[in-house]
Amino acid sequence: MQKKINALSILLLLFTQLVFAQNKLNYRFSVNLKSTQNDRLMVKLQVENLQQNEVTYYMPKIVPGTYSVYDFGRFVSDFKAFDKDNNSLNVKQINANEWKISDATKLATITYWVDDTYDSDKGNVVFEPAGTSIEADRLFIMNTHGFFGYFEGMKQSAFELSIEKPTGFYGSTALVPTLTTADRDVYKTSSYNELVDSPMMYNLPDTTVLKIGGADVLISVYSFGKKDFSKEIGKQIRTTLEAQMRYMGGKLPVQKYAFIVYLFGGTLRSGSYGALEHSYSSFYCLPNMAPKELAKTVIDIAAHEFFHIITPLTLHSEEIHYFDFNEPKMSKHLWLYEGTVEFFAGHMQLYEGLVSLPAYLETMRQKIQTSRYQYKDNIAFTDLSAQCLSKYKSEYGNVYEKGALISMCLDIKIRELSDGQRGLMDVIRQLSAIYGADRPFKDEELFDKFAELTYPEIRTFINKHIDGNQPLPFKEVFNAVGIDYADVYVQKDVLGGVILAPDEEMKNIVVSSTWKLNDMGIEMQYLRDDIILAVNKMPVTPNNLNTVIEAMNNSLKEGDKVSVKILREENGKMKKMTLKGKVKVGELKTSFYMMPQDKPSAQQLKIRQAWMSRPQ
Repeated sequence: MQKKINALSILLLLFTQLVFAQNKLNYRFSVNLKSTQNDRLMVKLQVENLQQNEVTYYMPKIVPGTYSVYDFGRFVSDFKAFDKDNNSLNVKQINANEWKISDATKLATITYWVDDTYDSDKGNVVFEPAGTSIEADRLFIMNTHGFFGYFEGMKQSAFELSIEKPTGFYGSTALVPTLTTADRDVYKTSSYNELVDSPMMYNLPDTTVLKIGGADVLISVYSFGKKDFSKEIGKQIRTTLEAQMRYMGGKLPVQKYAFIVYLFGGTLRSGSYGALEHSYSSFYCLPNMAPKELAKTVIDIAAHEFFHIITPLTLHSEEIHYFDFNEPKMSKHLWLYEGTVEFFAGHMQLYEGLVSLPAYLETMRQKIQTSRYQYKDNIAFTDLSAQCLSKYKSEYGNVYEKGALISMCLDIKIRELSDGQRGLMDVIRQLSAIYGADRPFKDEELFDKFAELTYPEIRTFINKHIDGNQPLPFKEVFNAVGIDYADVYVQKDVLGGVILAPDEEMKNIVVSSTWKLNDMGIEMQYLRDDIILAVNKMPVTPNNLNTVIEAMNNSLKEGDKVSVKILREENGKMKKMTLKGKVKVGELKTSFYMMPQDKPSAQQLKIRQAWMSRPQ
């Protein structure tokens, strides 16, 4: 029986053929981890169907996340090209990252050796979470941009990667292998961008998998032979990840996510440690430490890195989607990619009840302080973003400070304008549905779309404070949630000029500084890091510190007695003691002061409640 083929069927057939052609496998990389030479590995690339007479092979000059020029081609040597009969083809190295190959229609195979970056003495040290390490029979850190390159115009082609591995080794990555055996793993990616976005670590496994929000969350640790680190991290991190899942709407928008953790001994060449985020994974380079301390450190960083699932994975511009690894054009929306993620990481903890309001306000106070004192506050954030590799390179760190503050202001304003019905996450989810992982937005159109989904007042805010260089309106924004704000606040002081703040775990109030002590404070003999338990028998916690201080200021006068119960470390042991003195009334200036109002209106309380906790 013959079937009629209508126009729609023909179009669908042509579309299917086009998609197949676009994703035809043009790259087959292979690496044998069992064959190292002086901390080097050979990379082999098999190619097919090249139509050009001359092609250029590139290694990345720069990669997303670090936005630093590293020239990964510096670590490549003995680059060779062959035809299908293994005859050599002419190769000319153009610069550190480019090799031009003649008679490319005959090209069948490329081989080259890759040296690791961790042990390199080539200068311009690569930040270790973005680097590579080749330790035969022990550890292979494979940030894929350090091993694999591309031909211009073919970054959207499909890739196959074959890894031969030592006995017992496990490959930790967000990629799911299409084939895995005792000595070999095979992966396929839809593009070079996906390959570069997928770091790997091969070693004897210390792994744990958590099932959260419909996703498998892999935690993998290398710790020089020590075991069970991943279990402890998994146990500690679950609460945070489940809170993030609820904050994102109850389901994670990925099937698999990988936390890959390398613990080092000694020091690193870069002089710092940290993490590099990826769409489906994050790679951590941290000092060797006890499991519980390690878990806390990973959680602190992971709260930020994990939110990159939303942006830039799901929501991003063409500059990110079609990233040029050798001549990048930067997006002007780092406030979104890093600032919003940093805001979500902190606000999620308030919203899900993991931290108190005073503790959260202290975190934001520190961000305001860092943004004002360490960076320039008169640069339009879109300009800072677009020129962060050149003119404003020294200002890049402000994306984590002012970028988060921008998003905090947007979140509160959206809640105020929607009468508490929506927040920034809701708008981001709407934008993600309109665009998405495979549909980038144009850099110039995002603000208009953002305003279209929100309110005219939001467009005005954007014009003034993101696309413009006017200071953020903290007083106005915090007032919407019933919180008083002042850049400088002078208050009566009856505690001796001691500076108090929550500790890192937000559980206790500690003496953070003694440099402003007056005669009374010196008489009291405060020491830095004293834990304040009570003042005149009133218990002190991060939740009630401001209330206690106000009560003391209102009830005490010059010459009154004060007793402060503290916990102080002496000879390695914590000891309770009571400090005593007489009030000497003074003034204490507080920078970037935030205090919940005594009598907020019903509307302010409504918006505050919507801002700081999910509906029950």
